[in-house]
Amino acid sequence: MTGRRILLAVLVLAVSTVACADDQPALQPVPVVEEPATTTVAPEPDVVTNGWVQVGDQTFDLTFTCYAPGPGDVVAIGVGGHPDSGQHVEALIQGFLGQPYVGVTVGGSVLYEATLDGPLEVFVHDGTISAGAIEWARGLDLGSGVGERVGYGAVFVSCEVYEHDLPEGY
Repeated sequence: MTGRRILLAVLVLAVSTVACADDQPALQPVPVVEEPATTTVAPEPDVVTNGWVQVGDQTFDLTFTCYAPGPGDVVAIGVGGHPDSGQHVEALIQGFLGQPYVGVTVGGSVLYEATLDGPLEVFVHDGTISAGAIEWARGLDLGSGVGERVGYGAVFVSCEVYEHDLPEGY
């Protein structure tokens, strides 16, 4: 029994010497209890989009209403917000036979339209309206065809339902 006490005394002395090296008292860790942080995030309203328009390197997800006023004629009008600035965005896609048109207005003042000298084909197939390889221009003069070229893009709209009459004022 005395041997165990001596062994125990040696172990205690060795541990206290190591723990108190350089005559510094041994520091005991203090448990830190932190209150859990909670952050309340308001859910974003669900905005259902059924199409997009790409102008150069910018893509606008929009909510479109589709119209079919006559045989072979379609129109899609989309609204939404600019992904960076939040400005109001409107798009018009017209697939009238021989008179296709694609235009996008950002913030009520910046207008992007398909150039007049490049090909523009609007396709209608199985409930979709699309156009690809659109060369876009800003500030296009429809008389001269001159405008600031801003890049290429495309449009895609999924139309589950087509309205028969065009909106008032069209």
